[in-house]
Amino acid sequence: MKRFIVTLAMAASLVFAACAQKPTVDDVVNKMVQTLGGADKLATIQDQVSTWDTKTMIPQSDSMMMGAMTITYKRPNKLKFEGTDLNGNVGYVSIFDGASGWVYMVGPDGQGAWRDMTPEEVQETTALAETWADGWHGYAAKGLTLVLRADTTMDGKAYHRVQATDKFGNVSMNYCDAQTGLIERTETELFDLMTMQKAPTVMTFTEVASHDGFIMAGKFTQRDATGMMMFEAILKEAKHNTGVSDDVFVKPATPTAMANPSEQ
Repeated sequence: MKRFIVTLAMAASLVFAACAQKPTVDDVVNKMVQTLGGADKLATIQDQVSTWDTKTMIPQSDSMMMGAMTITYKRPNKLKFEGTDLNGNVGYVSIFDGASGWVYMVGPDGQGAWRDMTPEEVQETTALAETWADGWHGYAAKGLTLVLRADTTMDGKAYHRVQATDKFGNVSMNYCDAQTGLIERTETELFDLMTMQKAPTVMTFTEVASHDGFIMAGKFTQRDATGMMMFEAILKEAKHNTGVSDDVFVKPATPTAMANPSEQ
């Protein structure tokens, strides 16, 4: 009887130890923040300008269009994307001033025009801009609800799965590297510029390295529900705290008359 009690006590202690070792959401977030350099260092980021080589799937085609993209961020939540082809012709611009946004796209006929962001685009860009510099640090203040789901393994690598719901109710499943806490895969629904509707999307963030003294993913890939690659970006350069002006995020004064948005 005594032996049974001792064995039971040992089993109970092992179960307790296993439970104690299971990370919490805050453990994952803290690990992420520390990998990125720590909260104090992240707080020094006031702006960021990054340039990328891109590949974009051409609609109704199996071919990819090569190009480039410049992304400009300013704290706390201003964000601009500008995409060009290899000749430098602007084909896409997205400007978000922290509250409102505008999009410029060149259509199949070669003509471009500005339009207001849809409510879905405003929501997505708001959530993206608010986490651009420091990820999930201070997630509650950003209106994010994080729930830790069962861990998983992909390609022999361990991941913490974290379900994130932003303040607009949009949900994503995120796969965080168990060692670094960094998000390497996100499964969600995003607004599709071609169909003007939300569609299942898988994004991956890889080739993490230090750029201009800050840790960043050097490769971003976006795939559709079938696994087909829709967009890929490879980081060329990133600069921080260059003194980005608020003028970069101003609504275009003449939406349909601007021939080259890059002059904005």
